[in-house]
Amino acid sequence: MLEVFAYNAGKGDCIRIHYAGTHNIIIDSGVMRFSQNFKRICDSVIQERETLDALILTHVDTDHIGGILTNLRRANYKCPFNEVWMNHSGKASFGDRTLSVQQNDEVYARLLNRGINVKPMYKDIRNELAGAKICVFWPDKNILEDYDDCCVERNLARHTDYGLSLSDLANKPLPIQDASINNKKSVVFSFEFENRKLLFTGDAWAENVISAQGVYDLVKISHHGSARNISELYRDRIHASNFLICTDGVSHPDKQTIAKLEKWYGKIDIYSPSEWWKNGYFIKDDYLHKISYHYREGCAIIW
Repeated sequence: MLEVFAYNAGKGDCIRIHYAGTHNIIIDSGVMRFSQNFKRICDSVIQERETLDALILTHVDTDHIGGILTNLRRANYKCPFNEVWMNHSGKASFGDRTLSVQQNDEVYARLLNRGINVKPMYKDIRNELAGAKICVFWPDKNILEDYDDCCVERNLARHTDYGLSLSDLANKPLPIQDASINNKKSVVFSFEFENRKLLFTGDAWAENVISAQGVYDLVKISHHGSARNISELYRDRIHASNFLICTDGVSHPDKQTIAKLEKWYGKIDIYSPSEWWKNGYFIKDDYLHKISYHYREGCAIIW
């Protein structure tokens, strides 16, 4: 059995892969205020006498590392993961560096102080855990060594395209692509288990997501469904009909993202831990489109 859990972790990501009976991998840890929920999720796995084989942190932004960072700052917190996979500068702090990078380095330092095995994730790394295969497509190792140009991710404005129909948005050009360097360094990786193949993208740039070209049973859409992180090249490079969008619905996703996915792939299923489509999303003939929306807080999809 293979199960994917998606949690409403604020504007951030927190995903759990449950497989091979008792094995679990968690991808990202949500925002700081999600820290107690993140701990409860981990505790529940341990209480079931299952293993937390790895925590994967896709990139440095606080809405992905906030939950684990807040817990690591508590003196009595016992980190439950066998390993943490993340990219980092290898130093504890930088007074003149951006806040997100400082926090990422703090996570790294606090994990090492607790004796946790920390492994990097960059292009061409392959790992196996309990019969699952993990292949990293991005980032390139060379760009990880340059932290000087890192910028704090710009907060996206509240979605402005809900007043347009899916039909209209499908034919409009995509907006200017994401320029966040933090997001450029976000991990893109596949997870394969028992003939199922899943793609996880963090907040990666579109040009780096398509480096993972192939056929997938589930694709986690980058950057919480931002239209700035998808590309017209998806149609030829990435093939799927099931998509996961992690968001609380406040400023994500862009409606155009869903419109483009339908245009490229036809009948699609969208899974999310929040019901953002209930907030003024549907207009005109939007209900007639070949899109199924699934609100799944917790277990999102099972094979």
